[in-house]
Amino acid sequence: MDPSSKWSIIFLSKFKRQLPLDVEHCSPLALRSIILDVRTPGHILDRIAQAYCEDEDVMRDLVRCPNLDETTLAFIALTASDQIKGFISGVRVLDVVTEEDASAGKGGQTAGSGGEKKKLNTMQLILRMSPAQKIKLALTGSKEARGLLIRESSKIISLSVLANPRITIGEVEFFSKSPNLSEDIIRKIGSHSEWSKKNSIVSSLVHNPKTPVGISLGFVNRLSERDLGILEKSRNIPEALRTSARNTLIKRKLGKG
Repeated sequence: MDPSSKWSIIFLSKFKRQLPLDVEHCSPLALRSIILDVRTPGHILDRIAQAYCEDEDVMRDLVRCPNLDETTLAFIALTASDQIKGFISGVRVLDVVTEEDASAGKGGQTAGSGGEKKKLNTMQLILRMSPAQKIKLALTGSKEARGLLIRESSKIISLSVLANPRITIGEVEFFSKSPNLSEDIIRKIGSHSEWSKKNSIVSSLVHNPKTPVGISLGFVNRLSERDLGILEKSRNIPEALRTSARNTLIKRKLGKG
């Protein structure tokens, strides 16, 4: 039996009875009681963090909770607003070092005694997370987190990045160029109705050897003559795609002649 199943009830001494635990649909008062109860297990607090990651009041209560797991605290730090990140830095001994911090010369990891804060970068924090935390982070996290999680071997985690409403066209274009990402990611980008309207993304996809032929062939007619010429000579793509590029280029030249 998994930990969540073992702790599937709340004991209410006042009423001397047991109720099913449903943190996703608790009233604000009941939810706060669960968070502030020192007997609440860490995995329940993690469920609350994932369900209420956009509620700053809940996040503040969680950060104050002494039995909050460090990985859950890290998850909150990577998905929270700047106000909550500042709150974490003020009350807990965890300081997240972002990509921007590192480029400004504040990076690295330090750990000391006497209340000195421990600095962990995003990659280190993600490595400590459970699959459920990674999925939630992929769906709600920052650009830096998305860039790391898109490379996860788990299909559900990496594809969740593409469902993040904060993802930008620039990121999608970068992903569409990468031969190191899984075919599932490339296929998802190529079949997306909005992203596939962008010529820059289409060009990146057809030149990417990871793009399934069934998707790249459908984009050949939209390519410029320059792209068709490059594609025709490329040895990194399937023969069927090179042939299609060659035939399309010939047809265009004959049409002009």
